[in-house]
Amino acid sequence: MGGAIRGGRARRAARGLWGRAEAAILLACLALVACFASGATAAAAELTRPDYVSQLETICKPDAEATQRAVAGTRADVRRERFRRAAAKVTEAKRIFTGTVRSISAVARPAADRAILARWYAALGRESTALARTAAALRVEDLARFQRVWADFIHEGNKANNVVVSFGFNYCAFKASRFI
Repeated sequence: MGGAIRGGRARRAARGLWGRAEAAILLACLALVACFASGATAAAAELTRPDYVSQLETICKPDAEATQRAVAGTRADVRRERFRRAAAKVTEAKRIFTGTVRSISAVARPAADRAILARWYAALGRESTALARTAAALRVEDLARFQRVWADFIHEGNKANNVVVSFGFNYCAFKASRFI
């Protein structure tokens, strides 16, 4: 009896852990997964620029409107030298802006535009940094520094717009009037 058990184990060991039926099922499942994966890749590669712009605009529109609400009255606060109040508003705008950039960067990009969009996202990162520096200048009540870094912020925003001018963004495009 002991020999029959060992013989069965030996046969199973020689065949491997899987029998022929199980191996066939596993191969079929792997082939099916590979088909779905290549189909998803092909669908992402077929994304067109207008589709991409449409997807991004739906993300950017509510955030652009939220930014406008967050910074309402900032210009008056700066003119009346209420810098800390203005800094709080600009900080909120930076939080919204950074969240928007994070959300839109997760959207699949058209294959033909990946290099352009990489440059745009890099410019958006510099714009976010300039916005943070603007809030910091207001927080320490340094008007001269605020004016300098605000000019940098506008400059970075315009540079970002120049990278993707052919995309025709509306809400995803930089407009200084939305921030102050």
